[in-house]
Amino acid sequence: MPAGVRRHGTPGRTESIVFHDLQQGSRAQDLPYYRELARSADATLELGAGTGRVSLELAGLTDLVANDLDDQLIEELVRRAEARGLSVTPVLGDATKLDLGRSFDLIIAPVGFAQIVGGERERQALLRGIARHLAVTGVAVVAIVDVDEVLRECATPAPRQRLRARGRTFVCRQLAATETEGGAQVIWKRGVHRRIAGRRSYRPVAPAAVTYQRMSPEHLVADARTCGLHMPHVHHDPGDATSLGSTYCVLRPVTAHQSD
Repeated sequence: MPAGVRRHGTPGRTESIVFHDLQQGSRAQDLPYYRELARSADATLELGAGTGRVSLELAGLTDLVANDLDDQLIEELVRRAEARGLSVTPVLGDATKLDLGRSFDLIIAPVGFAQIVGGERERQALLRGIARHLAVTGVAVVAIVDVDEVLRECATPAPRQRLRARGRTFVCRQLAATETEGGAQVIWKRGVHRRIAGRRSYRPVAPAAVTYQRMSPEHLVADARTCGLHMPHVHHDPGDATSLGSTYCVLRPVTAHQSD
């Protein structure tokens, strides 16, 4: 799960990994774009790296630092990187409070991460952190998802998925989502089927949830400006069904000339 997620109930150690992979594991539409950016970046920071969906694609192209709030996800990311012979620097902590004492040519916050860290105060803290770590000539990309697409994805019937985590195989039903005031809440509350030594058993899992706030590029522009960033352009992902209608907001530091 991306850093900064506020859960309603906390899944167990292994279940946390499965919940994240259910949400994000199959998404690939944005990877070519991030790979293109990483090839020209000496150092890259990913916020909300989870189990490494994006980080593992970029690690061979740039000096990659991966951040997440969940220690289980970070440990799993490192395990997967080592299994592929990749070098990733893990950073455990809240992305809204990071202060790494270094700058990056590229900072990415994929798939609605800025929409799950909390309200306006947390979002602005996230943007201030991006500004604090972004090199003078650097670029940050914040991907905003369409909340209606989140609701649609969870409402669309899907087959059960077979996922592996920490040596266990989970057969998982799809996630559920409910519309909330100002956004949508994605909930994992249906339990998992687990296979151990070839036998299938069922065990309910403590509900876990992540809430996406509705946000437009215009909202992000206003927040970014107060945090020392400006948005020279945005582009929309024509994408496929897994892209959640992403809009990529490209941010750069505000220069002295632009602040006048």
